[in-house]
Amino acid sequence: MPKMAIIYASGMGRTKTMAEAIANGALTIPGIEVVIKDAYDASPDDVLNAAAIALGGSTYNYKLIKSMDPYLKELAKLDLKGRVGVAFGSHGWSGEGVPTIIARMKSFGMLVIEPGTTSIQVPSKEDIEKCFLLGRTVAMGLVN
Repeated sequence: MPKMAIIYASGMGRTKTMAEAIANGALTIPGIEVVIKDAYDASPDDVLNAAAIALGGSTYNYKLIKSMDPYLKELAKLDLKGRVGVAFGSHGWSGEGVPTIIARMKSFGMLVIEPGTTSIQVPSKEDIEKCFLLGRTVAMGLVN
């Protein structure tokens, strides 16, 4: 059974809401295993057998939220070459979080779906729908 891991760091719960929508979309596809965890609670084992990895991080003070840094350092130790990667996150006025995650996933050798999915501040209904469809589309690609 293909696995999709969704790991996020969220300061105000906005990126977490996006992660949940991605997971809900993926779970509409029969035969997909979904793991969703806050970066504080996640371990590298959560992505070991994942065919697709979605990483979410909000932007805080013009940078990716710091709570994602330790997890990204752990991922750098793994062989993630050829895995599908997706980045998502909420931001205020700048939005550096998602491009930072994309660059890190590329440095791991992952096949990254670009440009990533973002929302400005609280995710709108349309943002949640985009996340849902993203999760569903990635999951469909894993089972076909």
